[in-house]
Amino acid sequence: MWVASITLENIKCFQRQEISFVRSHKNRLDRAQPYYWITLLGENGVGKSTILQALALLLAGPEAAKELLPRPTGWVRDPTLLGKLTATLHKEDVDTGIYGEDKRRQNFSLSYIVTGSTAVEVGTAKDNQQTYTEPALVEEPTKVLSWLRANAFASGNHGWFAVGYGAFRRLTRLSQVIIPSLEQPKRSSNFFTQFNEDSSLSSFERWMVYLDYRLAKDSDDLEAQRMKKVGEEAIVKLLPGDVRIAGVTREGMIEFLVDNQKVPTISLSDGFRSVIALAGDLIWRLLQAFPDLDDPTIASGVVLIDELDIHLHPSWQQEIAGWLRQVFPHLQFFVATHSPLVAAGAGEDALTLRLEVKDSRLQIMEISYSDLAADVDRTLKSPAFGLPSTYSPHTEKKIQRYHQLKRKNGDLADEEMQEYVQLQLFMKEVQPFGDRPAPDSLEARIDALLEERLP
Repeated sequence: MWVASITLENIKCFQRQEISFVRSHKNRLDRAQPYYWITLLGENGVGKSTILQALALLLAGPEAAKELLPRPTGWVRDPTLLGKLTATLHKEDVDTGIYGEDKRRQNFSLSYIVTGSTAVEVGTAKDNQQTYTEPALVEEPTKVLSWLRANAFASGNHGWFAVGYGAFRRLTRLSQVIIPSLEQPKRSSNFFTQFNEDSSLSSFERWMVYLDYRLAKDSDDLEAQRMKKVGEEAIVKLLPGDVRIAGVTREGMIEFLVDNQKVPTISLSDGFRSVIALAGDLIWRLLQAFPDLDDPTIASGVVLIDELDIHLHPSWQQEIAGWLRQVFPHLQFFVATHSPLVAAGAGEDALTLRLEVKDSRLQIMEISYSDLAADVDRTLKSPAFGLPSTYSPHTEKKIQRYHQLKRKNGDLADEEMQEYVQLQLFMKEVQPFGDRPAPDSLEARIDALLEERLP
């Protein structure tokens, strides 16, 4: 499964926005190819998390959506009108179910109506119209939705994989003995951290203890051996340096081998723990969704990640998108980030969108990879991020004051001359322009002229 598009109407900062995630083929969705990595950029509060949460609600199914968001307070932009969420999902061959008797349908749309605190009518008289006076999610009843309920959203059905991670994804901080059990997860649990910041991702720890328990009882348990091998290989590929899983202690604690030293998960850095939590949870859920695949990392599906760059060192931010795409080549990732390193690391075949509010209206702009392929300084000042300057406000003021005094051509009062001398020393020490000439300097103007005139 992958997502072809989402439409948000009268939802938070979205008046009406339809966003496509496919490379269209003459407007024929049946021949369209999806983007497998979608990066969402923009300042805080422009709707990146809203898009990810809306996708989560639609991918979870109506029952799970109401469990995740039982009362959508504040979701409706204009409370006197209805809000609406719509997604078009594309079915893959591995996803269960065949729609119709004579043809195989591949694209399915479903919608939720969102109400606010003002009384509104939902439906028509023919369809049992109801009045809602409180915030609620109401699914639009269609034959497609009935079919999706039975085939895509029902527990135990294989494929139709989707999972979402909020910004606060972490392993538990508690030192505890974990009971070796592994029950089938509810579909709503795939998205808990997107809606509950206090939820921890304990699946990895519980999963490792469970497999260790099975192998202790039967060392020839081939299924447990396969699951452990697949999981460990995927997690290690997503961690930098020479890091391996050492095993499970007698007390039920998972240990990693870091620089030849055994370290329990509770003692690892937040960066390690956030990647382990995400990778471990993702692998476990893929194993549950695709039990017949020898290697579930090749499965298709959708992964939503908010603030992927949190806790990650810049060197990790450069690599994390490439690592995830390499380990899970057929998953469609939707990622929100404030990091130019994460955005650039997704590669030139990714779809990068910037959300921006202009004149009280939200605009979504597709960002060219050329704006991401430059160095970080240029990327931050490009349309991808739109920063007017990459210097600190304090440094920027000194640079502007330096040029202001320099333009006086020596006609400076005594106090201004002293200030100018100090700023000259500052410019030499800090070298804010590196090897490049300062803006508006004679050298910069000559370079600009040569660049314009020379072929």
